Parts: sequence; C-alpha cells; structure tokens
Amino acid sequence: MNKRLNFASLLLAITCYSQSFAGNHEDDFFQYAEEKVMRAVSNQRTWNGPTQGPAVRHEKNVIFVASDLRNGGVYGVGKGISEAISNINWHLRFIDGLGSEVRQGAAIRKAIGFEPDAIVLGGIDAVRHKTILKQAEDLGIVVIGWHATELVGGNPEIGLYTNITTDPLDVAEVAALLAIVNSNGRARTVVFTDPNYEIAMIKANAMVNTIKRCSTCDVLELNYLPLDKIAEQMPATLKNLDEKYGEKVTHLLAINDLYIDYAIPSLESNLEEYRLIPQNISAGDGSKAAYKRINSGQFQLATVPEPLYLQGWQIVDELNRAFNHMPPSGYSAPVHLVTPDNVEELISQSDKGIYDPKNGYREAYLKIWKPQ
Repeated sequence: MNKRLNFASLLLAITCYSQSFAGNHEDDFFQYAEEKVMRAVSNQRTWNGPTQGPAVRHEKNVIFVASDLRNGGVYGVGKGISEAISNINWHLRFIDGLGSEVRQGAAIRKAIGFEPDAIVLGGIDAVRHKTILKQAEDLGIVVIGWHATELVGGNPEIGLYTNITTDPLDVAEVAALLAIVNSNGRARTVVFTDPNYEIAMIKANAMVNTIKRCSTCDVLELNYLPLDKIAEQMPATLKNLDEKYGEKVTHLLAINDLYIDYAIPSLESNLEEYRLIPQNISAGDGSKAAYKRINSGQFQLATVPEPLYLQGWQIVDELNRAFNHMPPSGYSAPVHLVTPDNVEELISQSDKGIYDPKNGYREAYLKIWKPQ
C-alpha cells in the first residue's frame, strides 16, 4: 500500500478500474475521474489563460501587504509579482503583517497612507479587514487578494476587485478522485480538516462528497483536527483510528501537508511492525517535505501545489485590467497533482521546489502588456 505510483502504474490502475465498473450506470463518472486525474498529473505545457487584454498603464505604485513573509506561499507570490513588475515601469513596496491579525490591520492602514494605486493582500483575510478595505476603495485604491477569501473572484461588498487562488473545490475533487482511481474504486478514506476555517471545511466537504459519488468506496470518518493542535493530537488521533478501523483505511485525505507531516512517526511505527499503512494525499500546499516523501515513495502519494510565480504574474495582469476599468480575467490556474511520476522536476530544480509550469505564461502576459 505504500508503493510508488508512477505513470505506468497509474495507467494500469485506471485500466483495471475501468474494467471493474464496465457496463454499469457509473461509467460516465469513472471515465470523468480517470481523465481528470490524468490531466492533473500531466505536465501543463500549453497556456490556457488570457491572451488578450489592455496594454500596460505606466507609472503605477503597488504595495504588497503580506500576512507573513516567512510563509512560503506568500513569499513565492510576492516574488512572482516582483518579477513581473520588473518588466514594466511600476513601483513595488512590501509591508509585512508578521503573522498577527492586529499587525496585518496596521499594515493595511500604513499601505493606505502611502496612497498607492493598488494594494495586494497576500494571505490576509479580506473579510476580517473589510472596514479598512472600504477606506481604500473610497480613495480609489484597487485591492486584489491572494488567498484573501475562500474562493476565486471578487467581492464588491468589501472592495475586493478579485481574489487569486487555485479553485479549492477543484483541488479537493482531484485529490479525492486520485484516491478512488488509485484504489481501483475501493477507497476507504478518513478525511482530516480544521473546523475553525471555512476554506478547510469547503475542501473537506468537497472531498467527502466526491468519495461518496463512488458507490463502492466509503468515507469512514471526517476527522476534525485543528491546525494548531496537530502536533499535540495527531499521535492519539491515529491510535484511535487504528483501534476503530484497523487496516480498513486505504487512504488518508488531508486539507494540507501539515497533517501528513505529523502522522509520519505513527506510520513509521506501523511499518516497522509490518502493518499495512494507508496512502496519504494532501489537497494543498506542495511543501518541500511532501515532495521528498513522494519522491521516496514513503508515506505520501500526492500533493497539490499552487503555481506561485504564475499567480504573481496574474495579479499584475489583473491590476492592469482594473487600472483600465475592465473586469477581471476570471482565470484560475488548473489543478496540478504532484505524484512520484512528476515530482523529480520539483526536487531537482534550482528555484527551491516552487511549482512553475513551463506553459509560456510569462511570454503570454508580456504580449498582452506590450503589444507589438
């Protein structure tokens, strides 16, 4: 159960999976599952984002207000924005919220005080700061978020032009579909989530509902384990699950890699006792630790990273659309599953394991901003 899933074995699993359900009313769903998993695993070489838009407006001042620049995702998006802006004559300033909601609010106020053309919220909850953001809107400051709300798109009620993120419903669905395909339609899953965060519950419920679409699969449990309690409670949680279900659990699905990080000691103990351990799939993050586990074939089957640099470039494009009084592009980068088959390109690259699709997005955006 802890073997590597390479391209060939995934194809074999899909073939067996199709045959096991051939001829019944669920054929369409299983074909959909197969195709979606394979599409998510494949390298995305073709740009499917915007190819038309306004030429760049010059001399714009942008402030990136970070929830915490120590966070790899926030830092990566900031780096993408900086890279994109280096190609046009805009000016970028960073203000760090240092991981505190109070400091983040102060950072937004400070940013407004500079009277920029735009503010980008990097991982800051826009709803919690909606009063301050309305002040920015009243001053004509464009506000764009990265992971600032739960879903893709804007929120006029709080003055948010748009929010950039990989669609969490898509991410969760693909993670669950992989469990179904990998198990040949016999997945017995436990789903981990944090009940304190709406986005975590959105992902978890989407995974549960996807597994339930497979009539021969089962969701054994939706386990509520807060993120700030994982280190303390995961060993006891896994022990309780082991007592309840034994080796029935085929897959652990989690909203991010952190749950798997802290499950490792317990899983190692089970492995030393020659017991079967579940395959682990994360519907988020794409951490370097996860890549190492996936590459070694130990304790993790897949994770779903975000294309941070691409999202930084997209933010600049969305800002330019706002400056030109146009609607957002509506683009959301497709989900990418990292498995043993494609993880090597991430752990061997020089830019520290950031998923950066080679689909020509930089050239595509530059053609929009600087038409010949």
